[in-house]
Amino acid sequence: MGTGDDGRTTVVRLTLSGLAFVSSAAAACCFLTVWSYWYRELDADCADAYDCTCLLFGSSLANGFVGGDRSVCRYVFYSMAASAALAAYASAYYGCKSLLCRRTGHRPVPSARPPETSPQITGSTVCLTIILVLMALNMLITSIVLSNGYISTCSQYVHRVKSFLMVTGNMVELVSNRMSCATIYDFMDYLQPPSQQLTYELLHRHKINPRDNIINTSTLLITSILLSWLNTSVWIIFIFFIYFFRYRNKN
Repeated sequence: MGTGDDGRTTVVRLTLSGLAFVSSAAAACCFLTVWSYWYRELDADCADAYDCTCLLFGSSLANGFVGGDRSVCRYVFYSMAASAALAAYASAYYGCKSLLCRRTGHRPVPSARPPETSPQITGSTVCLTIILVLMALNMLITSIVLSNGYISTCSQYVHRVKSFLMVTGNMVELVSNRMSCATIYDFMDYLQPPSQQLTYELLHRHKINPRDNIINTSTLLITSILLSWLNTSVWIIFIFFIYFFRYRNKN
């Protein structure tokens, strides 16, 4: 194959890396917005020995609601940030390569077909493949953790919704089985009482309480989940195209 195929290969990789950057960066921003909004609020009723500043995998208690372990949110956010960093590097590399090819003005030149040889796998290709496989695997785990954390907090906050509405009889089944997670999170956004201790500390330090403005927690989390799964798919497709074009160019 000539340089025309090399140019197309670069464009495909540039497109995939750009899509990976946009999806991971947007997912990280959506998740960080939710995490920072509930960061200290969900830790108010937590035991001193734990750090319950993560909205994922929250728990409903008799006297309130606490978040999950902070390490879970850290893992999710930093994984998305690492994915965005790798995608940004790949986008810059293939973008410069594509621009360089256009400026040199290479065109495919007809030539005799070279004798067929088995594809040679270089050290750089192996290294790149290992990095992409690890990133795809890490984003797969991140997407699973984020999805399960969203569902777990939803199922736990149902108990708080029941106490808010003081439901009885069939209303209990209605809240437990018919209300969507989006509705449950809406109750959290509007009815979760602010921590008195946190409010006092913010007033004492003359800082603004982030809960003065209501966000749509469910929409932001769902957006982050969908973009995280999209990012995982892009990295898997990226790995496929590395070998697809390499073997295609050799044959």
